[in-house]
Amino acid sequence: MLALVNQGLLPMGVLEARQELKKRHQSKSKKKTKGTSDHCESQDLLNLAEELFSSSRHTDKTLGIVIYTGVVTGLRINDILDMRSENLVPYEDGVHIKLIQQKGKVPFNKLVSKRLDDMLGEYISLNLITDEGDNHLFLNKNTGKKFSTHWVNKRFGILKTELDWLIDKTFSTHSLRKTYAMTIYKYYGNDIVKARDALGHKSITTTQKYLNLDKKEKALIHTNVVNDIFNSNYSSH
Repeated sequence: MLALVNQGLLPMGVLEARQELKKRHQSKSKKKTKGTSDHCESQDLLNLAEELFSSSRHTDKTLGIVIYTGVVTGLRINDILDMRSENLVPYEDGVHIKLIQQKGKVPFNKLVSKRLDDMLGEYISLNLITDEGDNHLFLNKNTGKKFSTHWVNKRFGILKTELDWLIDKTFSTHSLRKTYAMTIYKYYGNDIVKARDALGHKSITTTQKYLNLDKKEKALIHTNVVNDIFNSNYSSH
């Protein structure tokens, strides 16, 4: 009983106090199990990126192209901010981003969208970026150093207070990669294998946790596997 008094739960009865403590425990548990970041609708983020990129301010334009790159490629934020002009390589099918990812030193070589190609070209031209010297794409003009993940997350925090559709989301730099993953997952009919391959995960379990799928979505994964693999070649007699 003393513990309840110390927590300011009296003069309510013991039963009420226990119920209140249970509610508090459940609330804390929910906060602990909530993911570090949420995915967004890809088109919402692309529209936001376009709006920021259209600004005349260097910081807004940089933030816009960083968001667009993350949603379209699925690259981690550290790899995006570390990109150099030499990482943009022309191929027959278009411009690719080609680099070695910092996590796991895994090679990355993927085609960018035509719109992202145009944005990168405009950004490089405006900022007079060449293949010589420090050819990092995203440099802070005030410090001459690369923009940091902390800077991007700080700007994301400001955007969260300004945009209604972000209010209830945990919005961080990791949301860009998660949005890319969820876009792949839904595009291929909730195919967890496609999402796993796109993210470069070794385990489907990791991808499930990554996408924060609920029970219904996990059940749908099993249904898709049964239908696509086990039922596809079966004919009843």
